[in-house]
Amino acid sequence: MDTVDFVIPHMGRPEMLQETVRSILAQTRIEQVESITVVTKNEHRLPLVEHDKLNILYAPDAASISDQRNRGVAVGRAPLVAFLDADIGLAEDWLEVCAGLLGEKSDRVLVSAMQKNSKSAGRVERLRTALSNVSLDEPVQFLPGRNLLVKRSTHEQIGGFPEHLQTCEDYFYTEQLSRLGELYYTSRTHYVHLGEDKSLRQTFTKEIWRSEYNLLSLAGRTVPLREWPSILLPFWMVLGFVVLVAGTYSRSLVAAGAIMLIVPACLYSARLYTKPSNDQPLPFLLLFYTVYFLARAAGTVKGTRLLLKRKLTE
Repeated sequence: MDTVDFVIPHMGRPEMLQETVRSILAQTRIEQVESITVVTKNEHRLPLVEHDKLNILYAPDAASISDQRNRGVAVGRAPLVAFLDADIGLAEDWLEVCAGLLGEKSDRVLVSAMQKNSKSAGRVERLRTALSNVSLDEPVQFLPGRNLLVKRSTHEQIGGFPEHLQTCEDYFYTEQLSRLGELYYTSRTHYVHLGEDKSLRQTFTKEIWRSEYNLLSLAGRTVPLREWPSILLPFWMVLGFVVLVAGTYSRSLVAAGAIMLIVPACLYSARLYTKPSNDQPLPFLLLFYTVYFLARAAGTVKGTRLLLKRKLTE
């Protein structure tokens, strides 16, 4: 079977990275692992176990996670590339299953595995996992970049990851890949997201950051119909807030603004509530989505400056 180069972008603390590397070295098909390249923005030595397959590339000047990933790919030569985040724990059969699925169809260009809860998962983590696993064992149009097994040839064909994006780069990248072939999301193996949100406070803070590049990521790619609601919702939330504030002296406007803010959370909560992957009660789903959409609205508005800045420099 084809060999694989693992590429892991890293910045910050090494604890979860250590577990990520351990999970790769514990794979049942370790002979398929050609190399493990960690591309870190840290300048100090990382406390990782020494192994002949492990390479550490120090890149404090890397401009983005995409830049780190592309540098990591350039180091290797294996026919397949596995992109992992630095806080991922793989199941022992991850490589065996994903490589097998990738080779099943000639037009399949990427395989990714489902998320599994950690042993001590709380309500927020279980909900985030449920969201990740809504569509399983079927082709998809885009995927998060936590665990991706791709063909090197297709990675090179689209020019790698978009280095101008600080976030949303994985959705841009995988949507570009979907134009060349099938992206497959499987339940036959799994990973644990060690750095998953543990609280609503974390969700709120991270979603603001994740959403800043939403608008910028739209340039140069085809936006599927199913993605448009999530793109437009932040502006809907902002409009609802404006109506709510404008209705200080008008009960009808206050009611209209409140309804505008509540309706998206209600619709998305009802949708997730019916999914087999969900085990959370409806009131908690409503609370989560309210926090989630408010954060995405704040992040998208904050990110408009990036879009304007790019337009001015073009």
